[in-house]
Parts: sequence; structure tokens; C-alpha cells
Amino acid sequence: MNSILTPHFLVDNGRVRPRFENARIGNEIADHIAAELAPLGLVPDGPAFERIFVDAVLAGQPDPDQAWIAFYASTLRRLRRPDRAGTGCVATFGRIYAHVLSLIRGATVLDVGCCFGFLPLLAAERNPRLRVAGTDLVPSAAALAGRIARSQGNGARFAAADLLALPFAARAADTVLAVHVLEHLPAGASARALAQLCRVARRRVVVAVPLEETPDPTFGHRQDFDLPRLAAIGDIPGWSHAAYAADGGWLVLDRTAHSPIG
Repeated sequence: MNSILTPHFLVDNGRVRPRFENARIGNEIADHIAAELAPLGLVPDGPAFERIFVDAVLAGQPDPDQAWIAFYASTLRRLRRPDRAGTGCVATFGRIYAHVLSLIRGATVLDVGCCFGFLPLLAAERNPRLRVAGTDLVPSAAALAGRIARSQGNGARFAAADLLALPFAARAADTVLAVHVLEHLPAGASARALAQLCRVARRRVVVAVPLEETPDPTFGHRQDFDLPRLAAIGDIPGWSHAAYAADGGWLVLDRTAHSPIG
């Protein structure tokens, strides 16, 4: 492959080199990768996407810690005031996170599969009285979010954990969140995931997924959802549920008075 120059990357013999000079770059890196590199066949799966993403963040500053601090600052600033008409990932997730925050019930919140931890950081920032925790399967992601929280004096806490085997007691948190997580699981794992989320939730479970006809491999998606399928996995004894569309698909489950103890 000859050298290819895109607005944000140099592709030389198949090797991708980010060329970000703006230290204020944020999570819109995801948009640039999808728009500029995926059509070239350079982002075949989630791990490839993640490698390019991390390299792009670190290209913005000579010091890695400062690069991540700048990345979080830029992204969180725009997530706090989401663009209601924007179509990019920061604007879209700003609206998604704002909706999630409106759905939280109780005093304790667990966000499962939190990735960079933006949502727990925003939740703890908005209401310091909330006890907020985030988990991610990738230990380095949870550790990074924890460092950022401590540097900001943010009360959110982070730990590595597997959604399919959550290391928490039954009813450990009032509200349990899984925002754009289920699509990354193998087909057939959704029921196990919902069982874990409902086991750990005392009052409410909130699930958000993209609505796709086929899973998008660029972002590591392994299964797709429409509203009927999303509603079907929410049919769990002891829980009421509602499924609807708003910047993707939503499933909100509430524990009923007849719910089993566990």
C-alpha cells in the first residue's frame, strides 16, 4: 500500500501513524478512525480500533499522563453540555449520558463496562452525595479512570470486573448501568449478562445499545439489537421492563414487589 494522508492519520505501508497536533482532541478520535481508516480496511476489529485510538491520544502530548488528562478534559467539557443536534460520538454520547443520569434511582450506582469512565465521573460530579462505582473488563482502563478521578477530586471509584461474573453481592447497588456494553458480548450471552445486572441491582437496571442491522466490527460489536430483541431479553421474573428508542435502544428494568430475594 502506498502512503496515504488523511486529515488525521498517515498510513505508510499499512502502518497507521496519528498526526494530531491539537492537545484538546477528545473522544471524537473514534469518529476520525471510523470515517478515515475503516474504509481502508485498517480497522478490522475492536483490538485494532483500540490500538489506533490509544496511539492517537498519546500523539497529542509528549508526556502520556498529560495526554490522557488533556483527552479527558476536552471530552468531559463537551459531554457536560451535549450538542442536541450533533451527530458525532461526543455529541451522541453526551445525550445518552444525560438521559442515563435522569434514570438513576437511589443513592448507589454501578456502571458496568464503563470504558474510560466518563459516565461515572459525570454522575459523581453532578451529585457528590451519590456513591458511584465503575467497572471495566480491561484493568488498564479501570486504572486510568481511577487516576483521573483522583486527580479531579471526583468521588467515583473504579475496578476491573467481568460483566458475566460480577464480584458484588446481591442488591449491592440501587441502580446498575450497562451503556453500550451488550453489543460487545458474544451472541447468546445477553441473558447471562442481564441475570448478573439484575442480581446486583436493588432497584433498577438501565441498558443502552446501538440499534444495528448487523454488528459493526470497527467498534468490536459482536451482536446486533432491535427493539423487539431488546425487550425480549428484559422479560425476567420479578422485574418490569420498558424498551424504547432514543439515540439507540434502551431497556429499563425495575424490581417488583414479588421479586426473589437473590
